Amino acid sequence: MSTEENTTFERLREILAKEFDVAPELIHPAARMDELAIDSLAVIEVIFQLEDEFDISFPQEEARTLQTIGDLATCVDRLATEQRARASPRAAAP
Repeated sequence: MSTEENTTFERLREILAKEFDVAPELIHPAARMDELAIDSLAVIEVIFQLEDEFDISFPQEEARTLQTIGDLATCVDRLATEQRARASPRAAAP
């Protein structure tokens, strides 16, 4: 995991531990959301929080593909990078 992914993962761990009463030691990149008793409705709630926290827009089709906490952290980082790149003005070509 890159440093950015690790930071996202740590923030995700905090959200899950606090909002969904999941023991932090159970939250690791390979942990499946269903193993942590995070159902599809809870995933949507987490995504809403992540959208606010990271200022991203999370396409619905992305949510359906996520299986693990690591998948979610990686997806958040990818979306943030893509969306920042689209939002920044491109330098004019000479």
